[in-house]
Formats: sequence, structure tokens, C-alpha cells
Amino acid sequence: MSEHEQFNKVEPTPGERFSKFLKRKDVSSTVAWAFFYTLVFVLVALYLYPRWMPKGLSNEMRSTTRLMVIFTIISAPVCGFVLSMATHAFLRRHKGDTPPADGPGFSTNRLGVATFSVMASILTLTAVIYGLVEMNTAAEASVREAKDAMVVKVVGNQWVWTFEYPESMGGFKSEVLNLPLNKAVVFDIVSADVNHSFWPVQLGVKVDANRLAHTTVTTKPIKLGEIDVKCAELCGLYHAYMETTGAVMTTDDFNKWVITQGGHTA
Repeated sequence: MSEHEQFNKVEPTPGERFSKFLKRKDVSSTVAWAFFYTLVFVLVALYLYPRWMPKGLSNEMRSTTRLMVIFTIISAPVCGFVLSMATHAFLRRHKGDTPPADGPGFSTNRLGVATFSVMASILTLTAVIYGLVEMNTAAEASVREAKDAMVVKVVGNQWVWTFEYPESMGGFKSEVLNLPLNKAVVFDIVSADVNHSFWPVQLGVKVDANRLAHTTVTTKPIKLGEIDVKCAELCGLYHAYMETTGAVMTTDDFNKWVITQGGHTA
């Protein structure tokens, strides 16, 4: 090569290299599969998750459902890319008994690695920021609502839940969890024996019930409906049967139920 040819030779720009990279058949195929899988995950998050999740009777449950949807959408491109790579490898796998010849040596594709790293970092940072904002918002709401909340003591015992309502209502006990609509409630949770986990599913909260240690959680029912109460921690032979029911009721219906339990209303 002459000195004149060397002088006139121009290295391709980053844009040209990227364009050439995308025109490769294996890259374009992988990108197409990545878009397909990403779209599937987004559609599942937007249209199936709200149908699969339990009916939300509180702001906490609605927040949990929203968090699941947002996090799935954020992670969809990364999952789509990984699955597209797996699909490309599967479709081009070797068939037959004869081993293929060793492929040529190659170095890491720096452009591909950089693109994936930047994309994953941005999505991860978005998820972290969103999660922190959601957590702080929920914490502030709990502190604000706890001031005027009804306190219900929850006792876990192998293998039954007991709910003790406040002295201002007669201090009665019940094995079903009924709550009034639009009234914040603080659950004061403790165990009488081994560790349990208090989980009123439709209220969107789940807290450990420990021996000799009280834990608390605040929620505010905002919609009428039935509550399924379960134990979410393996606590013994009949752990799977440690469940009960309840409901979010109108104020009038809740007051009537309190009276039938031997309590009284203000």
C-alpha cells in the first residue's frame, strides 16, 4: 500500500460501525426476537397481572399491584434480550451425530457489551428510584393514617388467628377479621408460640408474627370485599390450614357485627 493510499484511508465513524453491526443477519435476528419477547412481557404486565393479582381492597394492595406491573415493564427489555440470545442459539444449534468443526476465535464485541450494559444500568437505576419513591410514599401515608387508626391485636397460635378489637369497642375477640370501610387500621401482631407470618391477602400487607416481640403494620381499606387471611411462614404440621376469612364492611354493617360479638360502638 502506497503512502498516498494510507493517508486517504479513513476509519469508519461510530455511527457507521453501529449501522454495519445492526445489518448483520445474526444481530438483526436477535434484535427482532428481543422486541418480540419484550412486547410479550409488557402485554402480560399490563393486561394479565391485574387479572391474576387478588382483588385490591386497600391502597397498599393497589400499590403492590402497580409495583409488580412497573417492575415487569422495566425488566422486560433485559429479559427479552436474554431470551432472544437463547432463541438464536437454539435455532442455530448443531444437529446430527457428527461434531461440528471448531469455530474461529473471536474477541468480545465491545459495542454489544457496552449497549447491553448501558441499557441494563439505566433500567436498574429507574427501578431503584421508583422503588425508593414508592417506599417513602407508603411510609409517609402509614405514619399519617396511624394517628386516627383503629388498633387490632393479631395473635398467631398453632394453627389459628385471633383478632382482639380495642377496649373502646368492648375488647372482644374474633377468629374472623372484619373491618370498616375507609377507616385506617393498625395491626399489632404477636405470636403465642412459634413464628408465623400474618398475611391478609387483599389488603396487601404481610408481617411476621414473632414470639415475645410485637410488630405493627398500617393499612386502610378503601373497597368493600372479602379478606383471605393466611400464614405465610412454615409454622408446623397444619401450617397450610392456618387461614381464616373476613370482610371490609360498610360502617353500619361493621357496627352491627360488633354488637353481635358482644362489643359496642361509640
